[in-house]
Amino acid sequence: MKMLERWLRRVAMALTVIAGIALLLMMAQTVIDILMKNLMGAPIEGNLEIMSVYHMVAIVFLPLAIVELKHEHINVDLLVRLFPTGLRRVTDSLGYLITAVFFAMLTYQTWLDAVKSFRIDEILMTSILITIWPAKFSLPIGFAAVALASLLHAWRAASDPSFDPTPESPDLPADPS
Repeated sequence: MKMLERWLRRVAMALTVIAGIALLLMMAQTVIDILMKNLMGAPIEGNLEIMSVYHMVAIVFLPLAIVELKHEHINVDLLVRLFPTGLRRVTDSLGYLITAVFFAMLTYQTWLDAVKSFRIDEILMTSILITIWPAKFSLPIGFAAVALASLLHAWRAASDPSFDPTPESPDLPADPS
């Protein structure tokens, strides 16, 4: 199980790095677009659409697994904190299983959509033609990774009494006063 968890962490980090690169590319593209518009009077054709189709999709969907592995998704546990440890483990396990099923369904459907888009060589017609099928594969990849992370957490919540889904506290700087 440890080997699977290490592998999943590596995959999640790789996807996060790809999302980070997409963010850097989006920033560079924005700067270049502004410079071209102001200096040459000719912005990048289809800039907004390219950023929306490629960069933003990668930035949003690829890092989902690392967020799950770090227990940093939005979580409401007001009542669960009051539960005895055994009941808390059961509710955590069920919650993670439901989450995994949800993301597995999203993986399946977005995979079908991405494959269909690939087969028809889907394009977006703006001031330029933008091939969009490659970006559509970001969704099932991100959803599959978060589904696996949720399954891992379900297993750990059910089998490891020391499993704690509380996110780590960020290291805050010391109070200067």
